Amino acid sequence: MDFLELKNICKTFGRGENEVKALKDINIKIGKGELIAITGKSGCGKSTLLNIIGGLSLPSSGAYIFEGSKISSYNQNELASFRNRNIGFVVQSFALINDMTIFDNIALPLKYAGKKSFEINKRVKELTDKMELSDKTSFFPSQLSGGQCQRASIARALACNPRVFLADEPTGALDEQTGKNILNIFKSLNEGGMTVIIVTHDLEIASMCNRRIEMKDGTIFNDYNLK
Repeated sequence: MDFLELKNICKTFGRGENEVKALKDINIKIGKGELIAITGKSGCGKSTLLNIIGGLSLPSSGAYIFEGSKISSYNQNELASFRNRNIGFVVQSFALINDMTIFDNIALPLKYAGKKSFEINKRVKELTDKMELSDKTSFFPSQLSGGQCQRASIARALACNPRVFLADEPTGALDEQTGKNILNIFKSLNEGGMTVIIVTHDLEIASMCNRRIEMKDGTIFNDYNLK
């Protein structure tokens, strides 16, 4: 059994003359512990694909299988539970809640998961220590640098020990050195056994991965191992 499999996935937005086919018959198998880059021009379907893998969006047709479970048949409550238990997600804009402290941002998925206060405090401390943010827990996102915000968003994504870590242009808003530091975090997560999938325009980032999936016009144009 494959860890994660997409079978004939299609995603359509709009209707009639306004219909846009964002994904067309996508077939992918992903094993545990892979480090994958998804590349391609803007509008080729990279983020749409990542959103389906992350359970943020359902395909219009086709099947998404995760460890034998058909995620594409889930209702919204089941999808939310799936995401909370299995998926960590970071994006270019960080997506932190501006009127919440860094502590509360990181604690949020743990609260959704029904964790007790002492468990939340322990896990947030572990993550902020790991991300070198232990002195920033009472700060708000607007008080942090871009790199610190991205590390906070990574900590939040890791809060519930996800099986799969997804990153959508995670270094796009960062300077080169800070971006490299963030990528080193992803590589470390992967070396620890986590499946990591990164959407990127940056071919240097793609070259750091073990596998590259190239997309074009909503299809898989190329899929090959790099190492």
